[in-house]
Amino acid sequence: MRPRSSFAGAAIEVSDLGRSIAFHRLWLPMLGFHRVWASPDRVMWSRGYDHFVMRQAKDGVSYGPGALWLAVSAESRAQVDQVHAELRDAGAEILQAPKELDYFAPGYYSVGFRDPDGVPIEVAHRWNDLPDLPDAESVRVPGHGVTLGGYFFKPQAGKPPYPAVVLLHGFAGHAYNLAGPARLTSANGYVVLALSLRGWLGSEGESDQGLRQPLDVLAAIDWLAKRPLVDRERIALVGASMGGQVALLAAAHRPPICAVASYYAPTDLADWYKTNPFIRDYLDDLCGPEGLPVRSPILRVAQIDVPVLLIHGDKDENVPVAQTLAMEEALRSHGKDVETFIVQSGTHFFTEQQNALARRKLFDFLRRHLNRS
Repeated sequence: MRPRSSFAGAAIEVSDLGRSIAFHRLWLPMLGFHRVWASPDRVMWSRGYDHFVMRQAKDGVSYGPGALWLAVSAESRAQVDQVHAELRDAGAEILQAPKELDYFAPGYYSVGFRDPDGVPIEVAHRWNDLPDLPDAESVRVPGHGVTLGGYFFKPQAGKPPYPAVVLLHGFAGHAYNLAGPARLTSANGYVVLALSLRGWLGSEGESDQGLRQPLDVLAAIDWLAKRPLVDRERIALVGASMGGQVALLAAAHRPPICAVASYYAPTDLADWYKTNPFIRDYLDDLCGPEGLPVRSPILRVAQIDVPVLLIHGDKDENVPVAQTLAMEEALRSHGKDVETFIVQSGTHFFTEQQNALARRKLFDFLRRHLNRS
């Protein structure tokens, strides 16, 4: 049975942000928190979907050092609504009526209010597991010492055994985010395994930015290949951002796959560390400089023996397009089969039109490499 959750998130104001960061680094990493974002006046630590934010207090602001914002978990959306009704009727100051804020965490739904001393408090319900989908089978997949959650989509066309695609999400994502692209892929005649990587909704373990996650994917491929509907000779990996990085790293282990496609993935983490200051704290706390090479697909190109498709937006500020261009060059220099598709004006989050262009390229790539020999 899962332990009952009580903590959803918190924010505190501090008098000296640098001093507080040094102090909290002594204990937060022990509990699995990593700095995932920083700016001159604030820093955010994350443990999965749990958030802890520290903000630099400003002179002359009524809420100075020690001011607290606290989010407490509720057991259901109905309970959030009940809290709202009770406090509203009691005349409490409601900061935010019940509302979906699922960019905080999957299924996040909360109400915000102030207590008699003015302290802001939030009561929130969020999913603790992947929700059921009416058109997919919820599955538990063995990983590398952990169990992973996901969805199994059956094809809408063709005859078994079918080619198969494993879909992998990016940082802070999960398999439910992949339901849309999974449906489109299955409609094109593929079995689809939409997988939550370790550390994210529905899966055990802690997210590690490509250390053990590729080993989990290898185990998931073995599981998928044994499904009766699947043609084990026609399997591909497709991932986005961190998922693309993990897909490329998994491909370097030479699993029984025919192709791998990667969207806007970090491929050289040492270079990424230099070019994106906003991920330095995260990488420092997660793995340190000695942990960057093992997580870098560009250092594993010699072991990738299947066709590779790389997709990236030329305006990506999170993962610069140079990461994909360097990966392409490294693959070509080793005589590998690689295609690159650069989406004009594309950021790290494609528009609907940009997604459609990239999808056409992806499906063409899959058809060419997963059709029957």
